Amino acid sequence: MGLIKLPEKSINYFKNNLDEIFVSGTLAEGPWNLKLSGFVKSLIGSEEALPTNSNGSGLVALMSIYRHYFDRTNVMIQSNTMYGVKTMIYAAGSNLSDYVQCRLETLMPSIDDVENAIRNLTKNEKNKLIILLSHIGGIINPDIEPIAKLCKQENIILLEDCAHSFGATIHGKHSGLFGDAGVYSFYATKAIPVGEGGVTVTNNPKLGKMIRSYSIYDRFDQKLELANNIRISEVQALLTYAVIKEWQSIVNNKKIIADIYMDACRNHNINYIAQNRNGQNGNYYKFIIYNFDIPISKALKELKTKTSSVYDYSIGPNNDVALHHACLPIWYGQESNVADKVVNEINNSIIN
Repeated sequence: MGLIKLPEKSINYFKNNLDEIFVSGTLAEGPWNLKLSGFVKSLIGSEEALPTNSNGSGLVALMSIYRHYFDRTNVMIQSNTMYGVKTMIYAAGSNLSDYVQCRLETLMPSIDDVENAIRNLTKNEKNKLIILLSHIGGIINPDIEPIAKLCKQENIILLEDCAHSFGATIHGKHSGLFGDAGVYSFYATKAIPVGEGGVTVTNNPKLGKMIRSYSIYDRFDQKLELANNIRISEVQALLTYAVIKEWQSIVNNKKIIADIYMDACRNHNINYIAQNRNGQNGNYYKFIIYNFDIPISKALKELKTKTSSVYDYSIGPNNDVALHHACLPIWYGQESNVADKVVNEINNSIIN
């Protein structure tokens, strides 16, 4: 946590506008929430964007709405994702139906993996199903478009966990809008770090209205039977806006570090997940290297300077992904000697 840095422009913008909130007395449900929502809608092209107090609260709200109002009681998730995604399902009152396998070269499921996961389901089971997929490491699932098409054909709801992917695009399209809805995260360690919070996005006007009503207990229309406060304060909305409006400079800063790592990987034939290939334009949340043949710790024995993997465990039967990849340190404002140390450790691993 001590390594998290923010752009100076963001810090100054926050300080310069903070007093306005206290002078106005509007501490919640005010103009900064609206400004944040408008920025996200404009950036990604969504019809709806609701700031939420976390990625998890947004996903729980969506699953709760689909369970209660649309009889979508079962949720399928990928085997390589955060353990918290599994707990969200039960928090929403839903059932975990199964796992979708993931590929080491992306850490995500392919269209074939999704097809295999639903192959033996009956029509009735599909009609009750939500597939919740997580975009991993700063890029969008390379097969998200055919996966979304398949889900639509099979009448399966597709939700996107976009915790890692704010600002990332594939073929010019942002995450969160391929399926029925998506939720970003601005937690302190994420690609665009704010501390806490997220944004729920959708192009479904009916769902958008429901999630907005849900977030205020539907206290005006009084039609929803379940709802909860998942909002953020005006202070948090201001801080979030101040940071995400500088999202491109944050990504550009990390790309400089990524270029150093890519050179080292190419020099030593080390596999890495590219963020600027095959239509991808990633946000460099993680720089991920992997080895098909042996665990990465054995392939690069001298590599000690790393950050947390995504993930170092598997919640489904897919242990190869956990053991065969590693993440090199990459964050906004990272000191140059950190990348140099990593490259030296990689060089020493190859020599030894």
